[in-house]
Amino acid sequence: MSRVELRIKILCMLDIVIKSALIPEKGILDIAIKDGRITSISAHVEEEARYVIKANGKIAMPSFANMHTHISMSLLRGIGADLTLMDWLQKVIWVLEGEFVSPEFVRDGALLGIAESIMSGTTLLMDMYFFEEAVAEVALSAGVRVGLGFGILDFPTKVASTPDEYIKRAEHFIKTFREQDLVFPVLCPHATYTCSPPTLMKVKELAEKEGVLIHTHVAETKAEVESVKEKYGKPPVKHLDALGFLSEKVLMAHMVWLDEEEKSIVKERGAKVLHCPESNLKLASGIAPVWEYIKMGIHVCLGTDGPASNDNLDMLEEMSTMVKLQKGYSLSAKAMDARTAIKIATLNGFTACGIKAGKLEEGYQADLILIDPDKPHLQPLYDPLVQIVYSAKSSDIDTVICKGRVLMEKRELKTVDMDEVRHIARKWKDRITNFIENLGLKPSV
Repeated sequence: MSRVELRIKILCMLDIVIKSALIPEKGILDIAIKDGRITSISAHVEEEARYVIKANGKIAMPSFANMHTHISMSLLRGIGADLTLMDWLQKVIWVLEGEFVSPEFVRDGALLGIAESIMSGTTLLMDMYFFEEAVAEVALSAGVRVGLGFGILDFPTKVASTPDEYIKRAEHFIKTFREQDLVFPVLCPHATYTCSPPTLMKVKELAEKEGVLIHTHVAETKAEVESVKEKYGKPPVKHLDALGFLSEKVLMAHMVWLDEEEKSIVKERGAKVLHCPESNLKLASGIAPVWEYIKMGIHVCLGTDGPASNDNLDMLEEMSTMVKLQKGYSLSAKAMDARTAIKIATLNGFTACGIKAGKLEEGYQADLILIDPDKPHLQPLYDPLVQIVYSAKSSDIDTVICKGRVLMEKRELKTVDMDEVRHIARKWKDRITNFIENLGLKPSV
């Protein structure tokens, strides 16, 4: 074979072939991946590949899209437990952030959080925090997708002093990262109780000008709703709608306390709901009536919220909690089924971001995971989709692929150094423990 022929052969080779994967409702099949996309799913892929993964009956499914989080808060998990949202924020989190938040803190927290996310099968994160340039650096190195924007508020933080300064910084962030392959900029006005109408409208104007998504917190607690009503005469969703703020480009986290008219508004405007059941439970914020949203045709995605209010980034656990919670809340076993839950946790997130992923189909981007069913809690295996939702654990996830790149195989991270992650966790524990001892919030050890 000549050098030219060899080169042509190499160029024509597939990047990855996954052999003998169990694809639910399709059977044992091979999955071919090239240039980040699934090129074929068939009984036997004949083409050669640079890399072969022997699935040997492991379950293949789309990876998860964690659509609302504050990833760098992984360094604060376990602190200030058993408090309501505002007490947790005002007495604990904002105090700690005022002391420690920096590009180093954000970068190190992102590394810890992204390692956890990959190991629990997540390849897309929608993040809101400070110094998001540092999150972008880690995400690009680790090979995960991230929608990033730092919180925009009316009061000063370490990244800006005025709403106009936040907006100016956001515009620079968009121009810096809009051409990146895995990172896409998002505008993140924090909430209706921390952003005035002029600030919200400046965000909307910039979002329309730059063609980016808006990611915000809405109607998380009863107290928030009452506060917004008192200040503006309307609850949060009606307030945003009266401003002309809502559209299909707006992603609204939590959405726990909506009246019937507000639900209809969300449906009509095409805004997306980012459901965070475990954080809402832990902070006693309430239970979002997601089963009603789904019945109305509202686009619902799933998120963990930050790992300091959850206190993990485990989307498999989040999905299982979501589906069981909706059944119990509605008193209907048919409120949500396993297949709908998986769609919410995978496809709906990617779709909300305009990414063609979240399905195991030819032409879709190769964001997928392999789950090892050879565990006592997954046997006997009758219905893989049902048993993934109700029986599987994140530790069952064997392999994770994001846009055709293997991020984990056989539970071994390929793009993150776990020794560095452990060192970072210990370093920040020592720093933060010394500080919080004086606040009377020392966590148990």
